[in-house]
Amino acid sequence: MALTGVAFLLTLAISAGASGLPAQNTPVEGKLYFSNQPFGSSNAGEKTSFRSNEYIYARMELSNTIKDAFKVTATKNPYLQCTTTILQNGEELGSETGSMNFFLLKETDLNSKNLNFDVLPDPSKVTTVFSMLEDFSAGLGFFPLYNLIDPRNFPSAGKYQVRVRIYIETKNAWGSYEDEAKWPTLEGTFDFDFSESDIATLRKNREAIRDITRENAFRYDQLPDVFRNPGPLNDPKATAAKISAILKRDLPERVILKFAAEKVSGVQWHIATDDFGLPKYRYFNPDIYVAYKMDGKCYVGTVTLREVYQGGGTYGPLQVAFTSASEQHDKGIDCAKVK
Repeated sequence: MALTGVAFLLTLAISAGASGLPAQNTPVEGKLYFSNQPFGSSNAGEKTSFRSNEYIYARMELSNTIKDAFKVTATKNPYLQCTTTILQNGEELGSETGSMNFFLLKETDLNSKNLNFDVLPDPSKVTTVFSMLEDFSAGLGFFPLYNLIDPRNFPSAGKYQVRVRIYIETKNAWGSYEDEAKWPTLEGTFDFDFSESDIATLRKNREAIRDITRENAFRYDQLPDVFRNPGPLNDPKATAAKISAILKRDLPERVILKFAAEKVSGVQWHIATDDFGLPKYRYFNPDIYVAYKMDGKCYVGTVTLREVYQGGGTYGPLQVAFTSASEQHDKGIDCAKVK
């Protein structure tokens, strides 16, 4: 995925007073640039003012590596945080805080002094993965500026300012969060000429970006190991043939390409009970990993199977109880890689 956008250059000085940074933060030595086109390997094309029908992209150029400048410590899914604030005539109207806006770094980013990222991107060209959770397990695709497009933050057409603040909530040696004054911070502001005629498109783009990010953020390069080394399906009620029929029956919108049971130790069936200790259902312990095609695209997810208690010591037929896609999009995979 790539992006398109609006450009603006922002200089960050060493002292908080000179740079306009909040005095409570530790400024990072570097600059933020903004543009209406994706940046390449330089800051060419920077702008300081944009219209609401433009896309916006950013580039940071630092004096130190990203890892050292921001004190990035996460080894899995390293990230930076972003707070985006809307202002008009110096008055703050609304903000998307960085405590719910984490954007993913690649391993190669950590030792780089430069980083290109999306601010208000073209949905078809998105490259930055934003999440509401720091482990990126859910809440993917919630871009801060797109989320701020509402009547509270933009009550009428006119001139606004958008402040983008990149930082990390650092922790001390005991693992506790440090005072905000110690958070390394890089900040920039650009002018934003908002038109009400762009609202419908901005909202449409916001939803499209969420769907695209959820689908593509963590795509599989190949089928998970469980398909190469599956658990046995030797229970007479859950044979491969029976599970195949159940998946086709209960998930008719999917074309099932492959499935495999995870390996588990101990018993294969567990009984779930209610508050009175009475059985509610009996579920098959191994999750079933499923590679499938839907709407012309391929995905990999998991399925849980269960038998609902019918009374008198009997259970109903085995059926699909839950799928991983019921909570968030399953991870995508190129259909050619489902082998």
